[in-house]
Amino acid sequence: MSFTDQKPRVVTEKDLKAPWGGYRDGRKFRCYLCGHRFKLGDTFRWVLSRKYMNLMTCGDCDGDDVLERWHKHVEDSKKKYWWLWDREET
Repeated sequence: MSFTDQKPRVVTEKDLKAPWGGYRDGRKFRCYLCGHRFKLGDTFRWVLSRKYMNLMTCGDCDGDDVLERWHKHVEDSKKKYWWLWDREET
């Protein structure tokens, strides 16, 4: 079973020590929708998003509409934090 198979997984010690976002202390190992920081035994899933960056989701946020909610979340963020997405310097 590969990490990128998009199937739910249970968090292991190895997952907690992996360099998520370049940090080895697990601080970036979170659900991208609700921000939950994964703990040993939690359920998580890596999801491929062809429109935006791929996401990590917790068991509570996962579901059939997870990509739809992720895309809405990103679009809402782009509106709220427009300066982070603006490619032209003014």
